[in-house]
Amino acid sequence: MKKALWLIVSLSGYLTVHAAPWTTPTTITYQSYNPSTGNFDLTQNIEYQLPNPSKFGPGPYPVFMITPASFEPYNDPLSLVFVSEMANRGFLAATVQYDNTESILVCSSFTNRAQGVFDAARATSAAGVLCSQANANCKKGIVTAGISQGGFLAVLAKNYAPRVKATYALSMSDYAQNIGESFAACIDKNVTAIPANRLTVINGVADAIFGGQQPLENVSGYICPSGTQQCWSRDSSGAGWYIVQNSQVKDGSADHCYFMVDAVSNCVGVGDPSWLPPATYNWSLKTNLDWLATFGTHRNFSSTGL
Repeated sequence: MKKALWLIVSLSGYLTVHAAPWTTPTTITYQSYNPSTGNFDLTQNIEYQLPNPSKFGPGPYPVFMITPASFEPYNDPLSLVFVSEMANRGFLAATVQYDNTESILVCSSFTNRAQGVFDAARATSAAGVLCSQANANCKKGIVTAGISQGGFLAVLAKNYAPRVKATYALSMSDYAQNIGESFAACIDKNVTAIPANRLTVINGVADAIFGGQQPLENVSGYICPSGTQQCWSRDSSGAGWYIVQNSQVKDGSADHCYFMVDAVSNCVGVGDPSWLPPATYNWSLKTNLDWLATFGTHRNFSSTGL
């Protein structure tokens, strides 16, 4: 397969994260995919946070895992927003480090990394290590999220971890328009195990990497008329896809980092106020994490539809 030159962006921002007062984040390690050896022998970190036991009981808890974008640190403010928010919804919430610094990626790059993180059959994978924690109960379910390259891993998670119940992916599709490379062979709906009605993908209309409606539909499995802004499952599960418009974001450009206010600094900046909590638009973080917390079964739609 032809190798693809990958345009990498930094997603580290300056978001304020308020750690829950009842827990100190815990860091553990696992054995990730190592592109230098082709084996699962690269020691990487997992940082996780527990829910408030006075609200959610003593546990063990269902598990949330986020895989960050290319070149994004696993414990940067953006990843920790996801972790804190999901801990506040009753999950053992973890952010997972993996080798995300390659500038040339093909389908096997994604599948190998996804297996390294999520392979439930291997005790030393990130999922294996997390599910062995005393406070984790993966039988209750695992939910995943990811951004860009991390979004590919999140969508592929159920291929390797059958207990994954729902996935929320940002800024990804099956076609990198900036380099003309297709990833249909590994990420289209016909080859991923996550059901269409348990998958939500949200992109920006000005995304120069993964923009476009059809590449998004290919991953999601839901098709709507051309020019549609949002397309949801008819079974009321709340799964589907959304294309954020330029007029909806503060910096006027719903690009690869539509969730950041980054017009000048190129994916490094504060979070967009319409994406960050407490915003409740259909594309906002709160709305989609609420959906994940139901294991992908229910979405509270914005009254405006935006």
